[in-house]
Amino acid sequence: MAASPAAAAVLGDLLWCLGLGCLLGAGREALGLLFGEGQVRCFCWDVLSFAAAAFLVCGFSAGVSASGMARWYMTAGVLAGVLAWNGTVGPAIRRFFRGVLRFLLWPARVLEQRCFAPMRRRTVGMLERYRKQHTQKKAGKKAKNGKKQLQKPSKILYN
Repeated sequence: MAASPAAAAVLGDLLWCLGLGCLLGAGREALGLLFGEGQVRCFCWDVLSFAAAAFLVCGFSAGVSASGMARWYMTAGVLAGVLAWNGTVGPAIRRFFRGVLRFLLWPARVLEQRCFAPMRRRTVGMLERYRKQHTQKKAGKKAKNGKKQLQKPSKILYN
């Protein structure tokens, strides 16, 4: 078993891992914003994030950390960084991009409300009237009975 590094080295490693976790949270947020958050895509982004977290912890512990091996507090630091990102910066970024998208789509929304919605209502009304007229005409006709009528037994004629 390897000896435990000094407290200052542990705190330095933890701070590094917090930063890596924030970076990982930002990457996960960017994937969600760019490609969407459907059920399957969200699962894929989460699996990719877990794999990236494992890669970052192993790479950090091998290259930069004071102990040279992965330790539990490094993983906890990455997790804390991701949770900090998702709890503080992530919602603000989502709200900002939602506002920008709403601002950019405002002309299309006004065009739809003022031009396309009245045309759609008129078209639907015309189709309703057309259907109503044609179903009334068809209802007036008597439907044929699909059942075959046989002769009455008392009137059967033999040749």
